[in-house]
Amino acid sequence: MKNRIIFFSGGKGSFGAACYVKEHYPNDNIVLYFTDTQWEDEDLYRFINEVSDKLELPMLTHADGRNPVELMHNQKVVFNSRIGQCSIILKIKVASDFIKKGIEPKITKWRNKQHLKNENFVRGATLYFGIDWTEIHRLEPVKKNWHPHKVEAPLVDNEINVNELLDKYDIKQPRLYDLGFAHNNCKGRCVKAGQGHFSNLKEKLPDTFKEIKEQEFYMQQYVSHYHTIRRLEEHGFDDEVKQIYLDDLESCYAPYFRGEIEKPKPFIPPNLQYTTYSFMKRQKDNVVEPYTIRDLEIDIESKGHQMDMFNIGGCGCFLDAI
Repeated sequence: MKNRIIFFSGGKGSFGAACYVKEHYPNDNIVLYFTDTQWEDEDLYRFINEVSDKLELPMLTHADGRNPVELMHNQKVVFNSRIGQCSIILKIKVASDFIKKGIEPKITKWRNKQHLKNENFVRGATLYFGIDWTEIHRLEPVKKNWHPHKVEAPLVDNEINVNELLDKYDIKQPRLYDLGFAHNNCKGRCVKAGQGHFSNLKEKLPDTFKEIKEQEFYMQQYVSHYHTIRRLEEHGFDDEVKQIYLDDLESCYAPYFRGEIEKPKPFIPPNLQYTTYSFMKRQKDNVVEPYTIRDLEIDIESKGHQMDMFNIGGCGCFLDAI
């Protein structure tokens, strides 16, 4: 009996991989492995639970305990299409620490553990990813990162009709696909997404778009304040004064980023020059510049600027190594 771990993202690709492994190796020790960013769509959890139930496979969920907003707050940076530590810290590091080092994260949860055939399911396990032929460029980096474990991508090497498998097991696909999104990650809020993606989010999930627009705005304020305060000594402020500002900044913004209050409390910053940060990028005179989510409404929709609807973007999880 061999160990087989399916990296189960909650997308249709990883579901197809799970079905392939289940149907080809029914007597082996198979585990669905979900690393949770805690920023996912509610329907994603319905989907992964239903898959675990109907395929009769055990599902292990691991989570760092933070979501991308909290991670940005901790790292003092606003993630964007060039800088995004979400998948690296909240998914890759969590999985790598567990599979390679045996370190369990803050949150561990099992579903259908009665179907687990052997507790020692990591040793010598083959790892499966829901990468298909359109993402074949991701396969070699993933194999390299997870050496010495063997890595398989059933959707690359086999003809697998995921929609037929959904019908076979009577499982409704995640709703984000119905809403026109290319993937089922982070409730359509992926900080590495592009203009076309966020335009669709604004149209289909306006409340979610408004929420992350506000989060971006306040994160920009927080990061700008933080890095300016760190430079106060350049303007003659001593460490004691600097710490007073930093403590005040945290008391205003930290509860908001933890989801405890609706808006940050007012913060009175030192009167110094600030630097702005943003999630996204825009194209201007063939030069990529900082681009904020608010530009979708201001620069593009109000001023009639051209928007690249084919700029979908996304994080491409598990490409990077830890």
